[in-house]
Amino acid sequence: MGWFNYYGLVFIVILMIPNVVYAVKNKNGFIGVYHNKRVEFFEQAGRFGCFALMIFNIPYTWVGFWFSYGKEIYLVVNTSSVLAYCLIWIILRNNSDMVKALLLSIIPSLMFVFSGITIASIPLFIFSVVFAVCHILISVKNSASDNNSPRKTRRKSAVTVFAVLLSFVFVIIGTFGCIILNGQNNLAKLDYMSAREMIDYCLDKDSKISVALIENGNVSYHTYCCDGEKNVLYDFEIGSISKTFVGLLCAKAVNENKLNITDCISKYLDLDASKYYPTIERLLTHTSGYEAYYFENRMIGNKLAHISNDFYGISKDKILSKIKELSLEDKDYPFEYSNFGISVLGLVLEKIYKEDFTKLVNGYILDELKLTNTKVAKQSGNLYNYWKWEDNDGYVPAGAIVSNVEDMAKYLNIFLSDGLEYASDTYAKIKDINANNKTYEKMNIRLDGVGMTWMLDDKNDIVWHNGATTNFNAYMGFTKDKKKGVVVLSNIDPDDKISMTVIGVKILTSASPL
Repeated sequence: MGWFNYYGLVFIVILMIPNVVYAVKNKNGFIGVYHNKRVEFFEQAGRFGCFALMIFNIPYTWVGFWFSYGKEIYLVVNTSSVLAYCLIWIILRNNSDMVKALLLSIIPSLMFVFSGITIASIPLFIFSVVFAVCHILISVKNSASDNNSPRKTRRKSAVTVFAVLLSFVFVIIGTFGCIILNGQNNLAKLDYMSAREMIDYCLDKDSKISVALIENGNVSYHTYCCDGEKNVLYDFEIGSISKTFVGLLCAKAVNENKLNITDCISKYLDLDASKYYPTIERLLTHTSGYEAYYFENRMIGNKLAHISNDFYGISKDKILSKIKELSLEDKDYPFEYSNFGISVLGLVLEKIYKEDFTKLVNGYILDELKLTNTKVAKQSGNLYNYWKWEDNDGYVPAGAIVSNVEDMAKYLNIFLSDGLEYASDTYAKIKDINANNKTYEKMNIRLDGVGMTWMLDDKNDIVWHNGATTNFNAYMGFTKDKKKGVVVLSNIDPDDKISMTVIGVKILTSASPL
């Protein structure tokens, strides 16, 4: 959804049908008994403001669907609301009591407020609240209720309001419930689907999936798409698979006696010597106690500017300041996957090698790994919607690499063939983490242990890592006997359909992978 909301336009058109019919039948318009110029002015302002903002999104004032399945919830709830509004108007068209007034004023008010919250539109939410208060007040005041029975009127009003609110909440909860049940049913189907069937299910007009399969040293490439050239090397964001490059560079530093993973980061960064800071090992294994990330005000600006990368513009200085601010204990914390922790390692590597992280890793990728189409913070390629980065961004180490399937197959082969003397150090188990959950297990994804950023699946004997950005998701893994490895890259939203991680695991664990 961009600046023009087609869904909102449809909802407004349907909502206006009863009002247009009323206007045609009543040429003199609506004449009420309640007159308050201020309230009437604000009601009209709120009404037309809601109409406009349901259709047009003003730049830098809205975020969009900010939670999982937001679009689905938005469509179901608002469709239910406008249909209920029209149905109630038809049923009660000859009535003029308090119940009708409340129903026909509360329903559109709730719809506008809900829409403002769902798409995080600041002006729509403000106008909807103004409209709701004024419109409901005017409707109630103008209703032709039985003034001789005020107690009965109040009781009917209270029941009506409660029923509408309860129904609205029920529709929201019911929609969530249906989505969850559908998700569970889809999970159950995964066991019976082949990797190829999963790939076919994920494809639509613009999606591309590239696979590199390595079996006993032989590499085969497969590109799947509905619209595009299958022999094109597409440029994909690999997301958090970028972290394995950080782990590999740390292993190189250890091999060169420039780094000891048992050292605290205070040995390398300008920090308070009297305070505890995490060790390199704990950062590599996500057991440092650092959270996934820490909120920065810039994230709000990124959302309002529709910059899909939440970490855009959060500088290295911000990372360092947050390190100094946080207080942790000298212990192994429970496994918590941390973009922040890997970003801290980026600062450490800069100090060790005395070079900007992006330049350091790009040089390493090109000169030592011999990958000519892989680059940190490239921000471009022959696909669309790549994450933006600034030169001084602190979260670059966590997931800023763009590559293609051939380069990633070469990269994977470094680990399969031990092409670097320290490569095997990165996937040797450092800690047991047992970070499995029921959802992962249903998809045959396991987090039993962790090495230097690599995840270890003891049940299936797989070493793996995945990655995702807003519009890309990827997987890379290999069996511990090194006989089979796979890279799966896609330009598919990680929350859409089937994750490439599920497909990658299916390929590695199937006798007939593709």
